[in-house]
Amino acid sequence: MGEKCVFMPRISIIMSVYNGEATLPEALDSILNQTFSDWELIVCDDCSTDHSGKILESYAAKDGRIIYIQNPQNKGLAASLNHCLEHVHGSYIARMDCDDLSAETRLEEQLQFLDKHPEYDLVGTFMQAFDENGLHQIIESKLVPTKFDLPKGAPFSHATIMIRTHAMRVLNGYRISNHTVRTEDVDLWYRFFAAGFVGANLPKPLYLVRMDEAAYKRRKLKYMFHASCIIWNGCGLLQLPFYYKFYCVKPILSWILPRNLKSHLRKWLIK
Repeated sequence: MGEKCVFMPRISIIMSVYNGEATLPEALDSILNQTFSDWELIVCDDCSTDHSGKILESYAAKDGRIIYIQNPQNKGLAASLNHCLEHVHGSYIARMDCDDLSAETRLEEQLQFLDKHPEYDLVGTFMQAFDENGLHQIIESKLVPTKFDLPKGAPFSHATIMIRTHAMRVLNGYRISNHTVRTEDVDLWYRFFAAGFVGANLPKPLYLVRMDEAAYKRRKLKYMFHASCIIWNGCGLLQLPFYYKFYCVKPILSWILPRNLKSHLRKWLIK
C-alpha cells in the first residue's frame, strides 16, 4: 500500500466559529477568493447551536483545502485556536475571524513580506471597519512596534496577523486561563516580545473588521479588567520602567470613552 499524501501548503489559516451562520459564508468566500491559493483553512466549530456546522461541512466538501474540526463542548476562542494549531501544516499561520473579510491580496502581500524579510517573525496589516452601511474608518497600527509600545495598545490587530509557524510553536500557542478570556491576544503579544521576536505591520487595510452593534456588545468591562492585569504583569515580564504600568488603565478607559474619542486616542498612542 502506498503512503498517504499529506497536503503541505505554505500558509495555514486558523479560525474559530461560534454561532456565526449570519457572517460565516462571506468570511469563507473572502479566503476562497484570495489571489494566493496555496493555503489550508482550519476551522474549529466551538459547539455552535446554529447552522454554522452545516455551512462548514458544505464548504469543506467543495474545497479540500478547508479542514473542519469540532470541539466536543464550548471552550472559547483560545482553546479553539489551539485546537486548530494541532492541525497546522504550513510554514506560516494566518488568523481570520468568522465575521470579518480579508482583502483579495491579503495572503499574497503578507507572504511576500515575510519571504523578503526573514528578520521579522510576524506581519499584521491595517484594518478598515465596516457594517451594514458600508466602509468606515481605517484602523492603523505602528509599522514596527517594539516592547515599549505594547502597554499603550495592541501592537498588531490580532485577526490580521501572519506569523511564522516556528514562532507560534515556541510560544506554545494561546494561554488559557480565567484572566485571558477575550484578551488572549494581549497575553500573546507580551510573550511574543519577551521571547525576542520581532513583528511589523503593512500600511494597507488588507483586513475588513465588522464593527456592528454585536461587536461592541462583546467588549464587556470584565474583559477590560483582564487586559489591565495582563498589562500590569507584562510590564514586569518585559522589564519596562515602572511608569509604564500606568497604561493598565487604558483598556478600562477605552471601554468607557465614546467610539470617536477612542479612535483619536489610538491614533495618538501609535505615533
